[in-house]
Amino acid sequence: MRRVIFTLFIFLFFAASASAQYLPNFQFGIKAGGNYSNFPGSANYSTKGDPGFQTGVYTRFGGLGLEFQPELYLQKSVVTISDPGEAGGINKSYFTTFNLPLLIGYKIGNDNLGGRIMTGPVLIFRLQNDQQFIDGQRLNYTDQNYGWQVGGGIDFHDLSIDIRYEAGLNKIGFGYGATENQSSKMNMISLSISYSLYSDYSLD
Repeated sequence: MRRVIFTLFIFLFFAASASAQYLPNFQFGIKAGGNYSNFPGSANYSTKGDPGFQTGVYTRFGGLGLEFQPELYLQKSVVTISDPGEAGGINKSYFTTFNLPLLIGYKIGNDNLGGRIMTGPVLIFRLQNDQQFIDGQRLNYTDQNYGWQVGGGIDFHDLSIDIRYEAGLNKIGFGYGATENQSSKMNMISLSISYSLYSDYSLD
């Protein structure tokens, strides 16, 4: 896992360096925000999401309105799974992950005021998954997971506000003991604020 995280940092560093030299628009900054998880339920169980958070860095580069936006951020999310049957089991799970979205977007406006839309895959690397049980069902949250993000944002010079929806692409199995008899996908909505530490815009 440490090698994976180190490789991702190196990727972002060289991508930022190359884009600053060869592409007309480049931006690097920090971001932070909140999220709300959704783990779809069924007749056999119910779920409830709790607020989480994310914090990390981002880059944007491109030209003529088109942008490539890789990000790397630490994310904390929470979901509670309840068994409405006689057992009445509850599992409250806390997920800590490193997320790498690779987004393609389109921007209208300029660096002082503009709007953006974006979409793309996100790679999710598990750092920790703490599960608190009251006779609850264990989740098999794997080391690597995948999702797809879609959203939009508004830019006010160095400040940006984004809202996104993330759909889980891989199934997460769960069940009692070692037997996994059900599965679902984790979805999420997030709201974040970004601040540009450096930008080089040659196109208005």
